[in-house]
Amino acid sequence: MKDNIEYKENSGVQLITYADSLGNNLNDLKYVLDTHLKSVVKGVHILPFYPSSGDRGFAPLTHRKIDPAFGRVEDLSAISADYNLMADLIVNHVSKESKYFQDYLAKGDRSKYHNFFINARYFSRRWYKRPKSKLGRFFYFSIGQIVTIMRNLDFIFHEQGVNRLILKKIYRPRPGSPFVKFIRADGSKRYLWCTFSPEQIDLNIKSLAVRRKFRRDIRFLETLGVKYLRLDAVAYAGKQRSTNSFLIPRTYIFIKWLARHAHHHGMKVVPEVHFHYKTQISLAHLNGVDYVYDFALPFLMLNALFSGRGQYLKNWFKIRPQNSISNLDTHDGIGVVDVEDLLPPEEIQKTTDQVYRNGGNAATRASGSSSVNVDVYQINCTYYSALDKNDKAYLLARAIQLFLPGIPQIYYVGLFVGANDKKLLNKTKNGRDVNRHYYTLAEIEQEKEREVVKKLFKLCKLRNSNPVFRGKYKLDNTSENIIGITWRKNGKSLSLKADLETKSFEIRDELERTIFSV
Repeated sequence: MKDNIEYKENSGVQLITYADSLGNNLNDLKYVLDTHLKSVVKGVHILPFYPSSGDRGFAPLTHRKIDPAFGRVEDLSAISADYNLMADLIVNHVSKESKYFQDYLAKGDRSKYHNFFINARYFSRRWYKRPKSKLGRFFYFSIGQIVTIMRNLDFIFHEQGVNRLILKKIYRPRPGSPFVKFIRADGSKRYLWCTFSPEQIDLNIKSLAVRRKFRRDIRFLETLGVKYLRLDAVAYAGKQRSTNSFLIPRTYIFIKWLARHAHHHGMKVVPEVHFHYKTQISLAHLNGVDYVYDFALPFLMLNALFSGRGQYLKNWFKIRPQNSISNLDTHDGIGVVDVEDLLPPEEIQKTTDQVYRNGGNAATRASGSSSVNVDVYQINCTYYSALDKNDKAYLLARAIQLFLPGIPQIYYVGLFVGANDKKLLNKTKNGRDVNRHYYTLAEIEQEKEREVVKKLFKLCKLRNSNPVFRGKYKLDNTSENIIGITWRKNGKSLSLKADLETKSFEIRDELERTIFSV
């Protein structure tokens, strides 16, 4: 990241939450925002509020309705009227309970949604364009049928009709083949691509009907007042034989296509991608992309705080994209794959081990092979627990995050400085639920009175209100254990000096007055 870059807007703090995590529904969420968080956050990312069959909303039946359990369109519109609203467009898949897939199961190839999905035969075929001549079509279907039969009979070089070598190339967060067997109403079986689970059926982004669906989805989200469109799991959306089917060239083309339509409806586009840091840098410069996620920051911050040395963290600050959404915690876990080549392997291992020690048995079980919904690239633990519930270290991490350019996002559990929810983990056996506590309104009243929460709120208000964050940013030249960041505008300034060894920090203005210290 270049020094002395001037930023035209102060992108204030954005809350990340589920519709039913701060209270029971959208109406309760609006109450919490207005009563407790009015000057603490300027925006809110409400995780999928659509009717869904699983994965906490990420197995949507449709994008054009609000789950009645959460509320009505009017409830969501009331939030977007006062806060910058981000919503998810889940572009990779739909629920197996959706009308699209149920119609396909019932009617097979006669369904109007028959080309919505990716079967093994479609993925494996070499001919992608249907021949125009009758003779060409005869050979196209005849040879195709014979080849398909041979592939299905070959259990040595093929699996589910797909070349085993090609299957090994596919990059996904689950082991094994992505193809899952489904039985249609007429008894015929089809192997369909499911990146994440059999509950979530992947969509064929080459289908014009699927594209029309996305355009209608975007139009609906515009009516709700959505300002930021998060493209969930978009890196997995493009599939092509002989590739790893992860952020392949056709995926970049698809992102630009989505961005064009989103921009037409007044939305900024944010692709959600967990991968090597150079991928984020590349996406940050892609035509149509407005922001990218800084998923490297959480793990790098932990490494700096555990070691008391900031060389790896500061190196990232020098190259991270300027249009980043910074975060320390999300509804998923703490990413590990995102820091490959930013940290040496031994530092990654030491940091991982320390997170498990601090997070205790709950973090180990939540991220272990016995847990449901395991992502092999992430550690399931709240950020507060990952820091061994050390208030000073936690506030220092947040202060650094809030002094970075871009949009600072804070997950709702992190905003209320929550520890691992062992009770919920024991109940659901879902690893990610260790970081998905449900707060009642009474509990929120109690939690906001904790001293560490009050201090975090004060830091957020400073970021939201001070005009220097619309000025010039500079990473100061400091010793290994010190992080120094300064913002300046019109003769005013704010400087953060953070000591990674002592976990103390202070924020001073242009007159060297201490505005905040820990």
